[in-house]
This record gives sequence, C-alpha cells and structure tokens, in this order.
Amino acid sequence: MPTKKSSTNSPTSLVDVFKQMQPPMSGNSAFDAQIEQFWDAQEKLLEETEAFAHHWFERRHEAVRTALQAARKVSSANPSDPSKALQSMTEWQRHSAERLVADAQEWFETVSHCVTFVAETEAEAVEKTVDDVVAATKSAGKSSKSEPV
Repeated sequence: MPTKKSSTNSPTSLVDVFKQMQPPMSGNSAFDAQIEQFWDAQEKLLEETEAFAHHWFERRHEAVRTALQAARKVSSANPSDPSKALQSMTEWQRHSAERLVADAQEWFETVSHCVTFVAETEAEAVEKTVDDVVAATKSAGKSSKSEPV
C-alpha cells in the first residue's frame, strides 16, 4: 500500500536539490571567480594527467616491443654460449628500469604542475572574490547612505 507523501520541503529528486541550491548561487557574483577557477583547474588537471597517461602507454608499448626482441634473441642464441642471451635480457632490464624511472619522474612533474596551477589560480580567485565582496559592500554602503530614511 503506497504511503502518503509528507508535506515537508524535503527534495524528492536530484532536480529538486539543484533547484533548492540555485537561489543562493544565482545572481551572486561573489562565487563567479571560485566557480571559474574550479572548472579551469579541472580542465588543467585532465590535460596534465592525459599527457602523463599518453607517455606512460608509449613507454609500456616500447617495453613490450623490446621484450619481444629480447625474447627472440634469447631463443635464437647459441645454447653453448648463454652470454648472448644473458646480455639481451640484461639490456632489456636496464631499459625497463630507465622506463620506470621516467614514469616516476614524469608523475612527480605532473603532480607538481597540477598543484602549482591549482594553488596559483585559487589564490587569484580568492583575491578576486575578496575584491568583489569589498566593492559590493562599499556600493551597498553608499546606496544605503543616499536613500532617505
């Protein structure tokens, strides 16, 4: 048996939640810089991470190609002289270690770029928000002084 819906103002859907949030946010330019900075930061973080992922996959493809080459050299090496096979595997391992170092180095650079960007743009957004609030406060103060009581 269906229950009777309560008459409270609780939201019944996601659309209702957004409608309830809209009035405080709409027309309030104090949030503009913060909102702009947030989405700009999201875009920058995605770009940086995408570039890292692209390079990471390039290194993985190189690792697979060179592993296949090393495996072919090992399998075709003279069984009475294992030094050639060992040399092929050692060379592949050395390059794999270099790729892992490149992964770590590029990841730290990616994170550093992201943190720097977010910190700088957040500081700018906060400064703009403060300037906007100060200007709005001054403007409100002037208009209230000029109105007759």
